[in-house]
Amino acid sequence: MKTRSLVVPAALLAGCCLLAAPKAGAAGDADDRPLIERVREEDEQRKTSWTGFHRFRAGYPQTISAGLGVIRARLPESWECVTVCPFRGLVLQLEPGLHGAQLSAGFATLMAEKRHRKRFLADIYLAFGVKGVLLRTWDGANLAPADRTFAGIEFSYTVTRINFSLGTLRRVDRTPGDDWIVSIGAGWGF
Repeated sequence: MKTRSLVVPAALLAGCCLLAAPKAGAAGDADDRPLIERVREEDEQRKTSWTGFHRFRAGYPQTISAGLGVIRARLPESWECVTVCPFRGLVLQLEPGLHGAQLSAGFATLMAEKRHRKRFLADIYLAFGVKGVLLRTWDGANLAPADRTFAGIEFSYTVTRINFSLGTLRRVDRTPGDDWIVSIGAGWGF
C-alpha cells in the first residue's frame, strides 16, 4: 500500500523534470558543426607571442648571475594575463655572471602573470623547464683552468618565484682538466 502512494508523486515529479529540461538540438543551443571545425576555429583565435622574464641566481660555477629570457607561447587573443596564465613553449635565455656566461634554449611551462606589462612577466609562480646549455667560464671560476667551455642539459624549477636549477655539463674545448661538471643554483625568477 505504501509503494502505491509513492508511485504517483514520483511519476508526477519525473514528468515535471522532463518538461523543464532543455531539449537537445534546440535552435541556438548546439553547434552543429563538426568537432574538427570548432577546434580549428578555436586554434585560429590564438596568438603567438614572445614574452620576457628574468632570473637572478647564486650558484656554481658562475657564482652570481643575472639573466634575461623569452618564452614563445600561444594563448587565446582575449587573454591579457593580468592574472595567472599558463605559458608553454620554446625558451631562450642569456645569463652573464661574475665567473661565466650561460646561453640556453629549451622547453618550459610557466604559470605566471603579466599584470599590466605588455611584454614581460611580472611574477612567475610555478615553472619547470628543460634546457640545452652552453656555458663559458673565465677568470675567478673555481675550475682549473678557469677559461673553459661546457655544453650540457639543465633542469630548472620555480615555485613561488624561487628558482632551483641543476645541470650536468661536459667540456667541449681541448683544455686539460675535468671533462664533466655539475652546475647548481638557486635564485629569483626563472
